[in-house]
Amino acid sequence: MTQIFVNSIIYGSQIAIIAIGISLTYSVLRFANFAHIQYAVIGGYATYVFHTAFSVPIVLATAMSMVFTGAFAVLIDRIVFRTIRHVTPEGKMIASWGVALFLRSILAAIFGGSALFFELDTTTIRVGGAIFTTLDVAVVLVTLCAMLAMHVLLRYSRVGVALRALANNFELAEVRGIPSERMILLLWFLSGAYAGLGGTLFAIETQLKPNIDLLILLPVFAAITIGGLGNVYGAVVGAMILSFAQNILISIDFGSLVGAMQWYVPSQFRDAVAVTALVLVLLFRPQGLLKGLGGAKP
Repeated sequence: MTQIFVNSIIYGSQIAIIAIGISLTYSVLRFANFAHIQYAVIGGYATYVFHTAFSVPIVLATAMSMVFTGAFAVLIDRIVFRTIRHVTPEGKMIASWGVALFLRSILAAIFGGSALFFELDTTTIRVGGAIFTTLDVAVVLVTLCAMLAMHVLLRYSRVGVALRALANNFELAEVRGIPSERMILLLWFLSGAYAGLGGTLFAIETQLKPNIDLLILLPVFAAITIGGLGNVYGAVVGAMILSFAQNILISIDFGSLVGAMQWYVPSQFRDAVAVTALVLVLLFRPQGLLKGLGGAKP
């Protein structure tokens, strides 16, 4: 059971960071940005290039990748999303899917389809029957710090107040003098930076390929749906709930429950949990567990 807990925290951390960015943009702009998943992949590749090609230490390479991915998200907004700002949410969502497919093709053309790996020194740790590595610990700690930074920004800064005001009532916030376009630029930068961080964490724990977005897409959107679209705290809660559900499912010996030989759900079917959770939430609680950018009005 301890191993299940550890695995769930590690995987949930990777998903939560990426989910935060989507919730952040949805809270203000009111559309699900599928291209955000590709921003995460770009962030992973940016970190890899900085770290391997330019011999930048992994921590600094990750920070540079966050800045790069945040700036890239702003650029995509200037080129694509600003021009369709008043299009329906469905139209913007379709446009974001087109952006995602285009970006994946560009990455495949540049880096090819072969998997790339981060060669980082790591040490195995055993605690209470659970086995994990120092890299796993670093991933969880970085995630916690990033979540705390976002909490402080949203709750204790003027920028956070402005973002929450826009999320609560966009038109009224504009009338009250909040510079919406500048806030949207900052929103995209933060969203892209968190995507870059999440993509890097995911890549260093697994591998880096142009199509790893397919491994990230379903659990991330399931997490933000469970937690509540547009709520950054809900994205974290949803990611953890989903991660625990997936790891518990694949750890149960269903064969012994009926007196037969051992049989476990293959790990490749863990996404079935995400699909099931997504359907159940949409059927019985479409608003998710929490609502709003931070769960409360500014």
